[in-house]
Amino acid sequence: MIIGKDEAQTRNFADALSSEYHISAAPTAIEAVLRMKKETFSATIFDLPDDGSNLTDSLHKLQQEAPLTPIIVISAQQGTDMIVKAIKAGAFDFITKPFAKEKLKLSVHQALENRSLKNEIDYLRRQQDVIYDYDRIIAFSPAMQEIMVTIKKLSQVDSTILMTGETGTGKSFFSGNIHFNSHRRHKPFIKVNCANIPETLLESELFGHEKGAFTDANKTRTGRFEQADGGTLFLDEFCELSFALQSKLLRALEEKSFERLGGNRTIHSDTRIIAATNRDIEEQVRSGNFREDLYYRINVIRIHLPPLRERKECIEPMANYLLHNLSRSVKKQVESFSAEVIELFQDYSWPGNIREMSNTIERAILLEEGPLIRKESVSLPKVNVISPAESGPQSLRLSQEQEKDLIYRTLEKKLWIQKDAARELGITPRALNYRIKKLGITHTRWRKNK
Repeated sequence: MIIGKDEAQTRNFADALSSEYHISAAPTAIEAVLRMKKETFSATIFDLPDDGSNLTDSLHKLQQEAPLTPIIVISAQQGTDMIVKAIKAGAFDFITKPFAKEKLKLSVHQALENRSLKNEIDYLRRQQDVIYDYDRIIAFSPAMQEIMVTIKKLSQVDSTILMTGETGTGKSFFSGNIHFNSHRRHKPFIKVNCANIPETLLESELFGHEKGAFTDANKTRTGRFEQADGGTLFLDEFCELSFALQSKLLRALEEKSFERLGGNRTIHSDTRIIAATNRDIEEQVRSGNFREDLYYRINVIRIHLPPLRERKECIEPMANYLLHNLSRSVKKQVESFSAEVIELFQDYSWPGNIREMSNTIERAILLEEGPLIRKESVSLPKVNVISPAESGPQSLRLSQEQEKDLIYRTLEKKLWIQKDAARELGITPRALNYRIKKLGITHTRWRKNK
């Protein structure tokens, strides 16, 4: 929509844009508003009268009728006061005459791109509101119902939160739930998995670095703490932080300030921290692997997410929910489970929790041709056959595929530390190392695979 009383000027604007856009014109803002009641426009160009009269009133009427339509003001007046007045009144851009046609085309393009981004952000936020809706969370067990009461309370405060629980219990999901139901919901929610980033890069990831801070630092980088200003930073597996980084994290928590790597300028960041770990953090403190002062600072409010085997009431509804989502994802119409499969799920201990259940169901969907998941399509390792007393190569009485799957899941659960995984499986580290080599299991964190 082009608004302007000068017909020759309006034709010039139209000529500049007609090759890419459909053009409509109106002599005044009042007539344009009448047109907008019947038709939607992507952008508005307002050719301001030379005296600048009724600028604020005209823009207000246009925005009231079409609040999502960006307005570009064009004027012969070049005074700063007029430009500031137009922008304050809601104009997207202000172009002074005379100007090249390319200037107008660029401004319209930027206005439409800006509107598209706003629509996308609005869509994603509405999607997030659905994902993190309290009423849609599967919490049928007493333990989970109690946790939901706690999470609703924590969404209303800014305190640091410590989340504990086994791998796959939903720590990342619930941290997002707290953020998107808090007053910080319109600010960033940043996730950092401290176990997946090499220690040499983790400080830069968290706090950023200045240009020239190290060999490959070709430009200044903003860290996650700075990016999360006003929002929430979720530190997953934060027990993996080195002592030096723990010290810097302690200061960031206490003073809400830090310096980038290689810099000396103090940066302030109002960031809420939610830290999560699947380790026994008290044992980490006792063994000297985690700073005691940071433990007391981060353990302000604690949420322990129970494993799936301790919330049996959630297993069947969780399985049905995952089946629906995964079936749609892989574009197959699988609608339900057989009674035998539900019974199998209820009896299984789920060491990998919800993540393991999701992988198991997705694999079963891919194997099935009909609308029902049968027992034959479900593959679960027989974890309970391992006892601490058994340490010989025959202690895992499974098929080679099941054995590899079990060892892989256990290593993943124990952050690929073979000694801890061997203890979990009830076998010696030497026996586990033999199986790892035999089954061809590798990981980038192991020195021999680098």
